[in-house]
Amino acid sequence: MDVKGKTEPLFRTAADREFLESLQQFICGEKECLSGPEHRYNIYKAAFDKVIDHATLYKMLLTSIKKEYDDFIAAVKTNNQRSKLAHKKLKAMETQPTSLMNFQRRAAQLQDRIAVIQRDTADVRNQLQGLEEIRKNQLDSPKQETLDSHERNPVGQIPGLTFSESLNPEALDKHLLFLKQKRDNLLSKIKSQYVPRQEKDALDFKMRTSLNQRDALILENNRLQRRFTQLTCLSKALSSWEKTSSRPPLLEFLSSKLEHVSEMKVSETDSYGIKTDDEFEEDDPEKVHKSKLLLDYIERFSDLFNSGEYEAAAYHAAKSPHGVLRNMETMMRFKSVSVYERQLPPVLLFFQALMLSAQPGKQVPGERMSLEGVRCALQYNYIQLATFGVTQQRLSYSEELGDMICNHGDKDPRIADTCLALAQIIFTACGAVKKAVLSMCRRGLTSGALEHIYKNRDFTVEDLIFVLRECPSLSLLEDLTQPYGGNPALLSVGFICHYLLSAGLEDLAFQLLEKIYTDGQGALQQTILDDVMCSAEGWSEIAARCVQRERPQLAQGIISTLLSQPGAMCLPQEQESAKLMEHVFM
Repeated sequence: MDVKGKTEPLFRTAADREFLESLQQFICGEKECLSGPEHRYNIYKAAFDKVIDHATLYKMLLTSIKKEYDDFIAAVKTNNQRSKLAHKKLKAMETQPTSLMNFQRRAAQLQDRIAVIQRDTADVRNQLQGLEEIRKNQLDSPKQETLDSHERNPVGQIPGLTFSESLNPEALDKHLLFLKQKRDNLLSKIKSQYVPRQEKDALDFKMRTSLNQRDALILENNRLQRRFTQLTCLSKALSSWEKTSSRPPLLEFLSSKLEHVSEMKVSETDSYGIKTDDEFEEDDPEKVHKSKLLLDYIERFSDLFNSGEYEAAAYHAAKSPHGVLRNMETMMRFKSVSVYERQLPPVLLFFQALMLSAQPGKQVPGERMSLEGVRCALQYNYIQLATFGVTQQRLSYSEELGDMICNHGDKDPRIADTCLALAQIIFTACGAVKKAVLSMCRRGLTSGALEHIYKNRDFTVEDLIFVLRECPSLSLLEDLTQPYGGNPALLSVGFICHYLLSAGLEDLAFQLLEKIYTDGQGALQQTILDDVMCSAEGWSEIAARCVQRERPQLAQGIISTLLSQPGAMCLPQEQESAKLMEHVFM
């Protein structure tokens, strides 16, 4: 600032200079983060506000100047926004002719589509009117043509087929074959299982006539019973009057008796030899009513069965009163059905209903029905039904049923273990202990089988041999020839080896002997010495068989053990072989 030719400093005080430096630092620091013109304006606006705050004398003037700047800048921004808006409106006005042209084209297209829809609607209405006229003509005509004699266009979806299947010729041919089979079954049932309705009406009329006649006879019978009772009472009274010594006047005596007789009812005839209710049991109306209910129940089952509702018919038959439909004939009727829509065959539906309606161990199907039902379940690979029936005690157990399940398990290894477990339950319940043990051994449950054998005192040596013959197992053979739970071994090594060699199971016998021989020195010798079920001749035959099968170590061990016994020696019999004999000293 120039004052009288001298330059005066703008900021005289140190506080002003510090403010100026801080203001410059603020501006420089904010400019480094500058991102646009708007940000630059905000920086200087904030700096101007700080100057106004710092000033004291010129604060009002600086505020007015800043306000003018702000108004000017706001006016510039407003003009920019208005210009942009006007530019957008100008562009929109330029595109209006094109948009109008597009709208007109779209309107023309919609008009054409509306015309097509109206034309199609008119055609559909004409077709509907034609169909209505054809239907009226068919209803009014006295003679109805059969379905095969004329062709008609399908109006709706074919029952039993989806829309895509109704357009597939192969699916239509398959469905036509199914309908023909169903029609043939219905025709055969009409011939074999149905009678004309007139016959049923005639039987109903006869039954009503018989019931009315029975009611009339019952009334007449009651009247005659009452008359008979009265006459019997008078006869006995006269007999007693004749036997008395001091007879009262007959008229007085009869008058008192007649009053008593007139009050008698039919219920008092029990003591006079009249037929009781038990003798007229067959005329009980309640029992006749029950018979009618049973007939209605059977007719309802026939209606469900003939209409193809096999599941409902199965449960209806399973819950029949007095078990009138829980028999083999009903099962064979379900089994004869060869055409059905559900995945589960009708015979299995009936078998399932029988098991579900029965209580565990009570009212279960008989042995024949259980056997046939399980056979059908296994035939259709529904092992779940057989498993449910056996485990939940909904079947009649029999040894034949267990054998059938075992044989099925042999054919299908995937369910072999399940079949053996079911057979074990059945055999145990039937008392076929040896087959139950065999099932356990075939499942690999050797310890359980051995415990079962020791618990059953009726298990014989023949049963053990049967189990070994049907299920040759080295582990089972070892368990049978060793003590168990403080009990002696069931079989001796010599006895069972001699049997196995004669039964064609040489490999199993040699495996047992080799296992004993490899257990350590003296194991085979101790086994032979402790054997009380096999004689020295039997062991000598075992040794001879070992020589024949090229097992010299086993043969030498057996022979040396036998020769070590007192009184035993080797006697030459032929050049090729020798036989051990026991020498008995007298």
